[in-house]
Amino acid sequence: MILDPDNKYIQAINSQTSLIGATILEIGCGSGRITKDIAKYATRIIATDLSLDILEQSKKNMTAENIEFIHTPDGTPDLPAKSFDIVIYTLSLHHIPKDKMIDNLYHSGSLLKDNGQIVVVEPGNGGSFMEAKKRFGAGSGDESVEKQAALTAMKSLDGWTMSPTYQFDVDFLFTDETDFYTKKIPNYRDLSAQKLTELQFFLRNNRTSRGIILTSGRSMNLITRKIS
Repeated sequence: MILDPDNKYIQAINSQTSLIGATILEIGCGSGRITKDIAKYATRIIATDLSLDILEQSKKNMTAENIEFIHTPDGTPDLPAKSFDIVIYTLSLHHIPKDKMIDNLYHSGSLLKDNGQIVVVEPGNGGSFMEAKKRFGAGSGDESVEKQAALTAMKSLDGWTMSPTYQFDVDFLFTDETDFYTKKIPNYRDLSAQKLTELQFFLRNNRTSRGIILTSGRSMNLITRKIS
């Protein structure tokens, strides 16, 4: 599987805010797919994640000298105040427990310079990959409740302004059906015969000359301090 083979994610971020020369904190870097792209523009990026195993794997895949990885088991990096130009949540805010989302955002705000921005990218609602999540339980399944909680948290930040939501799409490129099953539904054999047939038909309908391409919607918001 290749996530975002056409680099739509980084193009979307750059269309809404400038990463060039910035000092950036990434919350929830995961495999580092986006970290690697951000590092091409930023002066410095600190990438954090809850999972030490995932973080160690990301380190092995990154060679850029301007990337530093920090394990944050509680989701809150212990870093100096006003250290960053941008804090980016890469599909991570909705994974934070609902009762901790607002405090986490406030903490990120404290790490920003006075004119800094919080950039929150969350899964959108459209696209064929989202359909696969809802119909067949692919990946993390239906996250509607968690996504709504994240949106509510962003809107609830006193002293901060949230931008209109910017919508964009990214692609998942799978070599074939086996690649999709392995990466997104490893227990696919547990599906009913009817459901498996539906899934096979669904994947065939999304096959292209490049492989199976499933599109996933993304929602992005910029959060900035209110001007007194």
